[in-house]
Amino acid sequence: MMQQLGTLPLWVKQVIYAQFRHELEATLSKATLEAFGPEHTLQLWIPEITRQGVQELEKPTGQLEQGMLRLLHLTRFHKNVLSITIMNNWSLEQSSIFISQAIEKEFISPPMSMVIAGTVDYLAGRTRLGEYLVQINRLTIEQLDQALRTQRAIAEAMGERTGIANVLINLGYIKKEDSEAILFLKEESKKPFPGIQGGLPAGGNEALVRLQGQLQQAMNRIKELETANYQLQKKV
Repeated sequence: MMQQLGTLPLWVKQVIYAQFRHELEATLSKATLEAFGPEHTLQLWIPEITRQGVQELEKPTGQLEQGMLRLLHLTRFHKNVLSITIMNNWSLEQSSIFISQAIEKEFISPPMSMVIAGTVDYLAGRTRLGEYLVQINRLTIEQLDQALRTQRAIAEAMGERTGIANVLINLGYIKKEDSEAILFLKEESKKPFPGIQGGLPAGGNEALVRLQGQLQQAMNRIKELETANYQLQKKV
């Protein structure tokens, strides 16, 4: 898809940029947009397999599920999270869960970016909104503690629990659009990539067919490796 966009004339790219810039700026604050630059975007991160991860592939213990094995196989080909997600027909949430588990087992190295590390844990369901905001430096620990105390005080006084997002907004620690955007991202991460629907440039259909063929070949190769690993495990 990025290659197809790359072939478009500059005047078309300018329209695409202007349109999505307007949409993002209407949804996110400037600070949030800057926080999620290319170097801090989970989808563009290329996980690095560790020696322990390579050893697991070459001498499988038989304790890993197929999704984890697929993740490790693709990291050996230096694929970014976006490619890993699409090639497996996963959602970004599923990828985050496997990545989080792989980091915990020391099969892949943790990302250098704290924003990416925090996003992985948040989308994998390992951290809540407040903890995530602290991890990506949008909130201090002291502010989160104050918000939690306020949340408890409201619950005791009103007899009902108020979401931490609303508390943080009312305290002026974050903006409403930032909270809504982060929660929207988490909800959207549950959806798999839908593919390209119409509107392809000339030759785009052929390019898409070639891409699908390449992806299918890669998936077939992964399945062959998984079968070989399973047979090796039985022999061992």
